Amino acid sequence: MVRSLVGSLAFVTALGPVLGTVLVAGQFALGDEPSKPHVSVAWAQQVFADYLATGHTPRPGVARIVAADGSGTSVGSGVLVDINATQGLVLTNWHVVRESKGPVLVQFPDGFQSAGTVLKQDPDWDLAVLVIWKPDAQPIAIAPASPSIGEPLTIAGYGRGHYREETGPCTQYLSPGSGLPMELVEVLATARQGDSGGPIFNASGALAGLLFGQGDGRTVGSSAARVRMFLRSVGSSGFDASRFALASASRAATDGPAAMPPVAPTPTAVIPATASPRPDDMGSDLVAAILTRVRESPEEAGRLVLSGLGALSLVILALRGLFARS
Repeated sequence: MVRSLVGSLAFVTALGPVLGTVLVAGQFALGDEPSKPHVSVAWAQQVFADYLATGHTPRPGVARIVAADGSGTSVGSGVLVDINATQGLVLTNWHVVRESKGPVLVQFPDGFQSAGTVLKQDPDWDLAVLVIWKPDAQPIAIAPASPSIGEPLTIAGYGRGHYREETGPCTQYLSPGSGLPMELVEVLATARQGDSGGPIFNASGALAGLLFGQGDGRTVGSSAARVRMFLRSVGSSGFDASRFALASASRAATDGPAAMPPVAPTPTAVIPATASPRPDDMGSDLVAAILTRVRESPEEAGRLVLSGLGALSLVILALRGLFARS
């Protein structure tokens, strides 16, 4: 059955101004809210469960998003959807980053993190795309067509703590408001606070949608068709592994080996078994190794800088939290 969010579900006619709080009066609350200092959270069973290990292995292309705003931190999820030689595109929700002050921190499950810049936003569909430094993870392909009613779909995200997935059938398509097409997909599965911006996968692991809210055990998100349209507005058609490999091979054949980014050798130090390295020697070796990688690979230099900025952002956020509670 297909119906609009306007009418029986009492959805507001314009999502933009209110997506950061509630989409439906008492029904579809968004998957995350900015965390504020001095907020007391009841120790409920659901809150406790969010912090427990779920046993689910994070998919490499699903990231955690941390955005500092004027009075706290907004935490959500995101999806790597495209890369080029040096950069990546990450989809998330507009309401996760709308009040961010400065760069957004994007963290991947392999430990890679990068500062991200908001490239474009679409408040009507609660979509935003970030440009980051290229991670090692392979982007998630976008499904060629939106899912069918009854098709099994899987929602995913990091919630307040651990990565989790939940599978349920596609139940219906909705519209975010009057005059807008029915391109919100609904899934019979429950998202958590902090899952906002996380993926909706189809059975083959392709991106069937991007979730932004849930209520009464049902999760809603922009469908694959809407996601594709949004990415086209920033010049991306999503990731195509065969196209990317062909383009890389073509560049290598045209430019020759000299034009390929150099691979910095891993520095090794030979230390006698009976001797222990002095602290000053270890420091000088580390500095020399970093300088060597910077000289031989500008791309690696950029990765070091952005990873350092990401780590510094985490330290600043932690200190802000400590001082706010003191």
